[in-house]
Amino acid sequence: MKIISLDKVDAKGANFILEKYLPIPENAVTLLSALGGTGKTRLSLIMASKFIVEVNYEKNVALWLTEDHQGQVKEITNQLVKDGLIEERTMANMLLILDEPPQLAKREKGLFKANYEEINKIGDRLVEQNVKLAVFDPLLAFYGGNENDNSEARVFIQTFATWANKAEITTIIIHHASKDGGSRGATAFHDGVRARYELDVPKDKDGNTIKELMSKGFRVAKLKKDNWGIRKHLWKLTDGNDEITLKVAPVMKNDYQPVSEVVFDDNSFLSTIS
Repeated sequence: MKIISLDKVDAKGANFILEKYLPIPENAVTLLSALGGTGKTRLSLIMASKFIVEVNYEKNVALWLTEDHQGQVKEITNQLVKDGLIEERTMANMLLILDEPPQLAKREKGLFKANYEEINKIGDRLVEQNVKLAVFDPLLAFYGGNENDNSEARVFIQTFATWANKAEITTIIIHHASKDGGSRGATAFHDGVRARYELDVPKDKDGNTIKELMSKGFRVAKLKKDNWGIRKHLWKLTDGNDEITLKVAPVMKNDYQPVSEVVFDDNSFLSTIS
């Protein structure tokens, strides 16, 4: 047991990335929840691109997008490039993880515990690949427990939080929302992260969808948890509002055409999206 007097500790505030777009805490876990089809994957790709620009193309982003085939991810990305939402050059720094998702916390011999062997394997590989931002989509693909069990959910989220801090990799976990738009399942998923955003379609004061904005690709990110001071950055973008409207999808058109497919090495754990 290591014990230290508080007066011997150096004060240190949290750092943030994407301060001019959608601020999230560095080397910590942010939960992004939304209903299916809202645009979570598109938002994560845009955030990846903007982060790569932010660090002058010197770091990589890992994307473990288990719900979309790599060719679909490339098609979505090319459309975002075409619409000016992603810098094409950043695709070389986006690394798609192609493996089947492991259960990073699971029940063994009656005990629910972290799968440190897999966690360390992933961490080592991402560090080797100079990854500083990682996206895991969706949460349940990596979780081997009961979605509604707080004790199991707490083990899972705390394991991710410890890993992100130790590996110095900022982490976004995508999670499906409940019908009311909140984070689905155990409250520990929400409680265990340092920040959480909900992504929703634009709505008027009566809760009705603003179809014109939605059809133009706009969505609303709502800050639902802030332990480390995101608001001081977010409010600079929103004039003191916890909600920010972002364009995350191309304008709906009838002349949409599929584009090129992803190229990857069949033997690689990671594949560049370009």
